[in-house]
Amino acid sequence: MIMEEKIFKKIAFCVLLILIMFWSISPFLWILLTSLKPASRIMQLPPLFPDTYTFDAYKNVLIGSSFPYYLFNSFMVSLSTVLITMPFSLLAAYGVSRFPFRGKTFILFMIIILFTLPTISLVAALYNLFYILGWINLPISLICTYCAHNFPLAFFLMVKYLDKIPIEMDSAALIDGCTHFQAFRYIVTPMLLPGIISAAALVFIFCWNEFLFALTFTLDESTRMASVGIALFEGTYEIPWGDIAAASVVVTLPLLIFLTIFQKYIVHGLTAGAVKE
Repeated sequence: MIMEEKIFKKIAFCVLLILIMFWSISPFLWILLTSLKPASRIMQLPPLFPDTYTFDAYKNVLIGSSFPYYLFNSFMVSLSTVLITMPFSLLAAYGVSRFPFRGKTFILFMIIILFTLPTISLVAALYNLFYILGWINLPISLICTYCAHNFPLAFFLMVKYLDKIPIEMDSAALIDGCTHFQAFRYIVTPMLLPGIISAAALVFIFCWNEFLFALTFTLDESTRMASVGIALFEGTYEIPWGDIAAASVVVTLPLLIFLTIFQKYIVHGLTAGAVKE
């Protein structure tokens, strides 16, 4: 009787897990199905599986539009943000984690405030600043905004990882004749590699998916981001839902591959500091 109850609980758990997984991935599967439907079947009611599938929407997106340029812009801006944000956040986290100084609590408090500010409250001020500097329609406006906006996230992740590394490692390096920077570069940084990967992956994903700043600061087609390009697909007489769905799939697939490769690092980064050791 007890054995049958355990088997029933396992089966019920597996069924529940399958339902939750299907519920989670069903929006993406629906978009994928929509992108493969003929245009005449997309708005069909009730929505049924079509008899034939077509890749016309993907041809329109990848060949007949400027969307590949948008993907390139998103990749370059996201990568540039990661390459700038990570060194600064790593150095700042090392200083906060290893050295006591006056005003440390205030600095941490201000970084938390920056992290919690809603993006909509920053758009007008940043737009005026970039307009005065002449940076509107230039990638540097997005890179600076994304660096400032994602710095607190990377900083706190690095602090959590650094707190797990014994300070005796630094002391041993200093006794051997290293400077603080050499101890940071040759001893601490290699041990922080999983944390650096997780933080960099999260920063890249947030930049890739960001919409509001990209919509506000890039008004020209040559600097438009992929997230904005999806929203601005236009049709002559109707909304091209097939093209929009295909563009959504094209934008999402790199992230899925990225998440699959760095899954364990991202999960570890999101849960860093959740349990005291």
